[in-house]
Amino acid sequence: MSVLGVLIDYRLELALWVALSFVLHAVASDLAWHYRRPRPGRLGRWVKGLGSWPYTSWLLQGLRFLYYIGIPYLALLRGAALPRLMGLSGLDWPRGVSLGVPLGGGAFLVLALIWRWYARAIAGLPNPSADPDPAASWWVVLREAIYAEVHWAFYRCLPILLLDDYYTGVFLGFLLVSLEWWISPAWRAALSLPEGAPNVLMSWSMAFAMAIIFLFVRNLWLIVPIHWAIEMGCRRMLAITYRQEGV
Repeated sequence: MSVLGVLIDYRLELALWVALSFVLHAVASDLAWHYRRPRPGRLGRWVKGLGSWPYTSWLLQGLRFLYYIGIPYLALLRGAALPRLMGLSGLDWPRGVSLGVPLGGGAFLVLALIWRWYARAIAGLPNPSADPDPAASWWVVLREAIYAEVHWAFYRCLPILLLDDYYTGVFLGFLLVSLEWWISPAWRAALSLPEGAPNVLMSWSMAFAMAIIFLFVRNLWLIVPIHWAIEMGCRRMLAITYRQEGV
């Protein structure tokens, strides 16, 4: 088989892995939205029983792990996704740290100012929302940062590989993530309500900021702690603002 044939094969396979991820997300988000309230029928009763099962939270976390980590890992094992494009190998640590730390600090200042203004704005609403939860445990924030960054790196790997252009590929990857979120009915419903939008807007703004930082750093091992530090800082700032505004 020619080199061109091999190249086309793993590009196509990576596209299929990304498509599988999209389909799974679409199905899961639609089912979760449809069964957010009790439904009649056998399936509705089964879903209600599953919700009261004591190990449901463990099951859901296991499924989330398989989705966010398992799919990219399988793609890497198959050779479809490239570790270098995901920021897992071929790393320049001195350059990454020297760029990542100031860029992360700048992103934190910008996001903190935006979220402080937003928290004050929603404080005047009849039912202000205190989401995103400023009291979330550090390890929960770290877990979600790992899930998010691996997932985003996996998605941006496809356009980078297809276009052989890091700049365009990183931002097309961000658009893929945005499209995946838009597929979710819960995401669209939350975005349409001022009191329901903070979690959505924080996730979207974090994804955009981290895409820019990744463009310069290109190191997933470094991006995860930067993401965690920014989000923890923003949540601490939100906690202070909520206390001041009486939310």
